[in-house]
Amino acid sequence: MSLRTRTLVFSTFFGSILAIGLLLVSLTTNSWVKAYPKRTNAPQSKGEVSYGLFYGTKDLNPGFGVRSHSVDVYTFMQTEQQPMNFWLWLITALGTGFGLLSCAISAIAAVFKAASAAKKPGTMLVLFASNISSALSQVLAFICWLVQFFQYLQHNVLAIEDRRHNWYSHGLASLGYSFYLVVVSTLVVFLNITILFHARRREKREVRHLQPPSEEKHQSAIMLY
Repeated sequence: MSLRTRTLVFSTFFGSILAIGLLLVSLTTNSWVKAYPKRTNAPQSKGEVSYGLFYGTKDLNPGFGVRSHSVDVYTFMQTEQQPMNFWLWLITALGTGFGLLSCAISAIAAVFKAASAAKKPGTMLVLFASNISSALSQVLAFICWLVQFFQYLQHNVLAIEDRRHNWYSHGLASLGYSFYLVVVSTLVVFLNITILFHARRREKREVRHLQPPSEEKHQSAIMLY
């Protein structure tokens, strides 16, 4: 493998590291969905709710002071009346986590492949498999979260107790930046896959150019001579 082809492969290492960073921030921040609830009988009331995949915060101000609460998303799903779909949440979390793991594998494989001038099809296979599985996992994760949002969260992000006190969030929720980080990470991984396909084509051309002429061509050349 030529130096230029190895450089192409090694560039996917930086893409994988970028994707890992984006996914880590996405998993550890509480902004998969944001909402700004209001109270029907208090025009001066305002609130802010931010949920991540695992934890969130809820700040409600009925007009005479902010009441802040931390939220455990899993407990919130189990104790409230269908605020979210458990399976959609689980697939989103697992898809994002598996995408992170696959990106780590692809980063390691990129280093090994770029460091060796020898033709190692096994390493290239690992590179393709890890990047493709990461992309598919992330696509599945953000599709599930989109379904979760449009089916459940855009209508309500509040607990039963809050709704009893006339708080509502219907039409006041939006997707947060933590979700969009997964989308950007997926695009980075697709860019990695495109680079790998280009590197693979270059590697095949290099192998063909380095192959000695076949026996038939050699005999033909002798006869012509």
